Amino acid sequence: MTYTTRRNLRSWLVALALVALGPVTVLAQLAQDPFPRRVLITNDNGIDDPKIIALARAFSQRAETWVVAPSGDRSGSGVTLLLARQGSLEVERRDIGADIQAYAVDGYPADCVILALVGLMKDTPPDLIISGINGGENLGTDWMGSGTVGAARVAALAGVPALAVSGLDDDLPGAVDAAVDWLVRLAGSDLARDLEPLTYLTVSLPRTVPDSILGVRFTDRAPPMAYPRLEPEGETTWRVVAIEPLMSSAPEGSDQEAIDQRYIAVVPMRVGEVDVERLARWRRVPPGLPAWP
Repeated sequence: MTYTTRRNLRSWLVALALVALGPVTVLAQLAQDPFPRRVLITNDNGIDDPKIIALARAFSQRAETWVVAPSGDRSGSGVTLLLARQGSLEVERRDIGADIQAYAVDGYPADCVILALVGLMKDTPPDLIISGINGGENLGTDWMGSGTVGAARVAALAGVPALAVSGLDDDLPGAVDAAVDWLVRLAGSDLARDLEPLTYLTVSLPRTVPDSILGVRFTDRAPPMAYPRLEPEGETTWRVVAIEPLMSSAPEGSDQEAIDQRYIAVVPMRVGEVDVERLARWRRVPPGLPAWP
């Protein structure tokens, strides 16, 4: 694949925000009907994960439900795009329940969202995209490498309301059923309905039995709370030998604190990392710069 082709494929992430996916229409529809009519579900654990199947079957009782998810585990993939590397995806139809359109994709979660929005669901885009339910936690700065969150970021860039859900321990009795029931109700709430284009939510669940969860908190993200200590092993290898703590407890108001205290942590997120205030200031009064060349 040539460099030009790769560059054009990566630009799809930008183009998604501009193509006629109808974010304004979606928001207008949700204002009239509190529950989304068409839901897309993806994850980074893979389409065979019992949690995504349970979530899809629950939503199929209320809405037209699509599942477009990786064929295998793609955890920690962020917004990696196989499309940008090879220009194609292998897609297999799956049967995971009545009235569910399900497809397994050999790419990453971000690929799945793009495939759905500009391919499989191009003519009937979803009103809501849910990424998860992920078994691992995505707290603090972990969101940057999360495939679960990466899928929600791509959805938000396209102007489609999105939720990234993480932290569920499906070995705990009743945990999956309780989480699925709550997420269905969350999808029909003002919180989900009022999401604007370029915004999304991350939802982190405490890894505890449902009866011990105390409620929901709106939080900030915790700063890095530990760092890896690496030591050389031989002449060419460095290995993590320990995880060193940076602080003894999570900061007040952070997602980590909420989880430690057995609350669900909801963090409002926005796509884009441009410092708009600094940019506006520099445009008014440009800072001193060396001459070029």
